[in-house]
Amino acid sequence: MGPTPEFDWRRAAILRMLLYPIQFDTDPMQGIDRVLARDVFGGHSKLLAAEVISAIDAGLASDAKLSELIPMSHSERVLRVYLANLRTRLDAGPNRHLRDESTPLD
Repeated sequence: MGPTPEFDWRRAAILRMLLYPIQFDTDPMQGIDRVLARDVFGGHSKLLAAEVISAIDAGLASDAKLSELIPMSHSERVLRVYLANLRTRLDAGPNRHLRDESTPLD
C-alpha cells in the first residue's frame, strides 16, 4: 500500500456520493449493499472501484470533518465506521457488479 492520497475536492465529491443515500437511514450500515449496487457499481458514476477506495482512504486519513460534507444527523464516528465498512466490502474481492477496470471510460 502506497502513501495516503490527498483529500481534495474531487475525493470529497466522491464521499458525498457515498454519504447522500444513507443520510436519512437510521442505521447507515444497512445501506451499504444498496450504495454499492446502485451508486458505486450501477454504472452511472463512471468511477472505478480504485477511485472510490482512494477517496475513502483519503477521507478517513484526513482530519476533515466528514459529517459536514452533507447535512445529516449522523455523528462523525458513525460516518467513519460506515465508510470503513464500505471500504472493506470494496476490498472483499471479486464482485459481480464490478466492471472491468481495464476497460476505458466512454
